[in-house]
Amino acid sequence: MKKCKICGSSGIIYDRNIQAGSIGELKICGHVEKLCTCGGVPPYQVFGDDGSPSWCACRSARIKLERVKHAFRDSQIPRKFLWKFLDDFTQVSDKAQQLIGIVGIIQGKSPDEKWKDGFYFWGQAGSGKTLIACIMLQELMIKYGGGGKFIDLSRQFFQRLRSSFNVTDESYGHAGHILDELIEIPFLVVDDFGIQRNTEWESEMLYNLIDSRYADERPTIITSNIPADDLKTVAHGRIYSRIQEMCKIIHVDLPDYRERFKQTIEL
Repeated sequence: MKKCKICGSSGIIYDRNIQAGSIGELKICGHVEKLCTCGGVPPYQVFGDDGSPSWCACRSARIKLERVKHAFRDSQIPRKFLWKFLDDFTQVSDKAQQLIGIVGIIQGKSPDEKWKDGFYFWGQAGSGKTLIACIMLQELMIKYGGGGKFIDLSRQFFQRLRSSFNVTDESYGHAGHILDELIEIPFLVVDDFGIQRNTEWESEMLYNLIDSRYADERPTIITSNIPADDLKTVAHGRIYSRIQEMCKIIHVDLPDYRERFKQTIEL
């Protein structure tokens, strides 16, 4: 079957053109709908003239769609970056062309080809690094039908871990589970790397996360205000070494586009 130019053969698209509501909708691509003979009714089964059952051609895409919808609900992507895709870069300056090309590679891949690349996006505040990281995360979740997570080191990761050591907190004793969830998620964005205080405990927790994802070949996208080479002086050397091995280092230097995306989406 020829590759679909609309969905890249992922079978899923994000449709912005809906009749009501402030956000678009994840849905089955038109080329899959044309093959459907079950009417989209679970369990997506059809029957031959002799009454023998078989799975409809749409079944795998519809099951994947439900998985992707669940992944988006659990992704913890900030609202101002949620539902942002490659098309949202169309009005960005020429400096965005390299970044557009990186995300475009995802669209050109077959869903059967494993994605292993990690990225380290660095630049000043407002340069667009978190935006491009979230765009990549969402494109990957749709392409591969896998789960994804966004964690902010300054507000989420270490606070959750510390709370798990507090006997009065509902997450008490779950530090291992928190780490395992982030290690095993197919795609992960680590935002604001370098903001940590670099205590021995923080460095060890962060290294365990990054090293485990490196060993399992799970793509990790990192954003930071710090050039990668400077990490040797502000971060644990082992972490720097792993980042060099698992990530492509990209300097992001776009105009400040926070105003363009400042309006939040009510879910």
